[in-house]
Amino acid sequence: MGRAASSVLPALALAAGLLAIPGTAVAEHRGGRSIGSFRPCDRPVNPPRCTSVGNDMWHFVYIDESVPPALAAALRRTARQDYDPTYLRVHVQRRITTATDVIAYAADHGENGAAGWVYCPPDAPQGRTTRGDRWCQRQEIHFNLNARYAAFFADRASRDSITCHELGHTIGLLHWGNPPSSEGPAVPTCMTPDNPDGPTELHAIDREHISLYYAAPHSERRIVRPFEGGQDGGTGEFTVVVRSGPLSHW
Repeated sequence: MGRAASSVLPALALAAGLLAIPGTAVAEHRGGRSIGSFRPCDRPVNPPRCTSVGNDMWHFVYIDESVPPALAAALRRTARQDYDPTYLRVHVQRRITTATDVIAYAADHGENGAAGWVYCPPDAPQGRTTRGDRWCQRQEIHFNLNARYAAFFADRASRDSITCHELGHTIGLLHWGNPPSSEGPAVPTCMTPDNPDGPTELHAIDREHISLYYAAPHSERRIVRPFEGGQDGGTGEFTVVVRSGPLSHW
């Protein structure tokens, strides 16, 4: 599919947000930037932004009606195709509940230097993980629909790229590349910033980081959790997830 022209000024596809499982050993990974919280959320920048981690391995996302249908579809797509194949379980909600981790909004925010960003509001439920990272529920993803950043939303590939990028910030994925510098060689990943023509999906190393951070490194992990009423068609049924095999097969 053709990509949006990149003649616009690079916009900062910046952004934001796990309670680590107690007693979980930190397994080795193959490079890249480790997951974690980044920057204070109250620093005086516009737009306000920070990267946090999720409070557990369940990540509930609500998409506000302000998000255009094609952009909402891209957010659902990246949740399913990029993040769900890891130990992180992403569920798009029909309404905001006490379990909501992310709320996505879209509006024209003017030429503020950012096509998208993530923020943990001061009144949002938040705390520190056993690893010292800031976790935050009800993080906000903001997509800036100002004409200056139209290239970030011009076609399916551009929308896939920015939604993959911003959702990554809500679980603690950081930028590959500038700024800050990557710890490893450049790889094709949606976590590369400031590029409307950038990769549309996570790299295998990103997925490995997610699985290592959000679940114990067991050969098999079984998770049983009830959805709240209204999250699973109102049934309140239990969902059972079974994962097994080496990281390369996740």
